[in-house]
Amino acid sequence: MHIEFDGPVSTANSATLRQVIEALMTRIQARDDDLDLSGLSRILVTDDFASAERRFGVTPADTSHLSRLVPDEGGLALLFDGSKLWQTLSGDGSEIARLIHHLHKECWRLHESQAPSPTEADTPLGRALAPIVAAMWQEYRINRRAAWSVPADSDLLLNHLAALVRALPEGMQEEITLYFADQDLDSLFAKSMGRIAHLMQAMAHVQGYLDGLEQPLKAISAEMDEFVAGSFLAPLWLTTAQHLVAGHAIEAGELADAPLRRDIQAAFATFGLQLREEDGDVWVDVLSPGKPELLH
Repeated sequence: MHIEFDGPVSTANSATLRQVIEALMTRIQARDDDLDLSGLSRILVTDDFASAERRFGVTPADTSHLSRLVPDEGGLALLFDGSKLWQTLSGDGSEIARLIHHLHKECWRLHESQAPSPTEADTPLGRALAPIVAAMWQEYRINRRAAWSVPADSDLLLNHLAALVRALPEGMQEEITLYFADQDLDSLFAKSMGRIAHLMQAMAHVQGYLDGLEQPLKAISAEMDEFVAGSFLAPLWLTTAQHLVAGHAIEAGELADAPLRRDIQAAFATFGLQLREEDGDVWVDVLSPGKPELLH
């Protein structure tokens, strides 16, 4: 494992940082013996995270990030913000627990990046929904595999999911109202696709943890279970959970992906938007007064 250090803080604390990283990586690989990290070219701990990102040819991400995987010499490098990493190690036990889980997830993210590319969908709708399906699988698989290291105080993104569920009906109605005002179907599709994608990814994220912990939602949070049961999400939650479990148990491909595409279409239909194919294009029927519209 090749670890590099760049900057005064990272370099001054390199001995401790190296020891911690190596110990955690060894522990993770011992626990997950099917974890493939052969694509990891190096680990770089740097004081200037944004500069390192640019050096690897990627646009700097959110400044709150502790680490990031970036393309490097045919593989991937794992960049760490050295100052944040050192500050975390100086914190309490809960901070260390979050660091272990964070690194665990980065390891599985690297593993997932090495998986064979899925066969491209052969229908217009399949191609349109493929990015959401791929993101759902990534969230689900990584969290399911990394669930054993999740900190005891983690909310598993439940609060975020609840906020999405509360906000989505009004947000989708706003997009549809704007469509009737300007008849811009491309804008309606793009914006609603973004909202639905966010919801489906959050669901897959939570379900991955639940299945990894082998616990139903009710056992983790009776309050959230009751909230979901009383919301528009209830039927979608049940079917998507079943499809993620079933798809995870079989080889990746069309048999696993097709049910998730139907779930995404069901999410659109919940808000009065019906996706379908006709003449080689994707059509959106806005289930309100008006005619079906062609999405270009």
